[in-house]
Amino acid sequence: MPDPDFNAGSLPDAQLLSALPLFEAAARHGNLTAAARELGLTQSALSRRIQHLEQGLGTVLFSRQGRRLVITAAGERLAATARAALGLVEGARHALGGRAQGVVRVGALPSVGAFWLAPRLGGFLAAHPEVAVELVTIDADFTAAHKDPVRWDPAALDLVITWGHGGWRGLTATTLALEELVAVAAPALVAKGPPADAEALLALPRIEHTTRAGAWAGWAERQGVAPERRRAAIARPAQLRLEHFFMVMEAAKAGLGVGLLPRLIVAAELAAGALLELLPGTGWKTGASYALVASEAALARPAVGALGRYLVASAAA
Repeated sequence: MPDPDFNAGSLPDAQLLSALPLFEAAARHGNLTAAARELGLTQSALSRRIQHLEQGLGTVLFSRQGRRLVITAAGERLAATARAALGLVEGARHALGGRAQGVVRVGALPSVGAFWLAPRLGGFLAAHPEVAVELVTIDADFTAAHKDPVRWDPAALDLVITWGHGGWRGLTATTLALEELVAVAAPALVAKGPPADAEALLALPRIEHTTRAGAWAGWAERQGVAPERRRAAIARPAQLRLEHFFMVMEAAKAGLGVGLLPRLIVAAELAAGALLELLPGTGWKTGASYALVASEAALARPAVGALGRYLVASAAA
């Protein structure tokens, strides 16, 4: 709800309401040029509107430090009020059968955003020409087995696609896919023939994901590799260790080793033949999942709700 204690000064209500979307965009971007581009204004026009808002409220909303725009404490309070007020307007429009329009801000893990989400947006945008999607990357804690911290600002992002076990408190989560890690390689790497079993696969060059350091050991254990053989194989350090799944994928496609990648991310490369799944049927279902996470208030907005439903349907197809 809007902050009842926020003092709007002497600015007329109509002018305050008309300025809220402009201020919210500036606060969200932290950059007048980017906000003006989103709003279809010039940077100078938006700057004048913000200055007029500050004069009418009798308070400073942004401090200008060189080229940087830093929001003040008063600005933070107004930004929270603006987001809440705009959310109420969107909710009312939805209740009255309003059209899906406006900007939907989506946060996604880098590899999921690049290889799963981005290719699916074309159909949605074609069906909703009045909606724009703004995609940013988030991170996840792959070491948290039983708790899923909210590592983003739910007020700044409308939808989030993340990884975890389903414990995002206060938010609505819909499972898009259970995580299954599969061993993949470029055709050239196994040109003489694919490995016959898990031990033979582990003898090939491996590519490690640095934030999922135990993944290869976990995969080998589930393939029934004897503990002493498993330890010997995994004790041999991987020559290539990369931070993101998209890096692992590109290295695997270049023939630099075998990658252990989520099927969700690598499905298109497997279908195109750029990568081969080694030992089909040995995928490791880790117990984690990829989920669409949002607040109920965000989902009430027509554009956000429409994109959320589209992505859930796309994942199920």
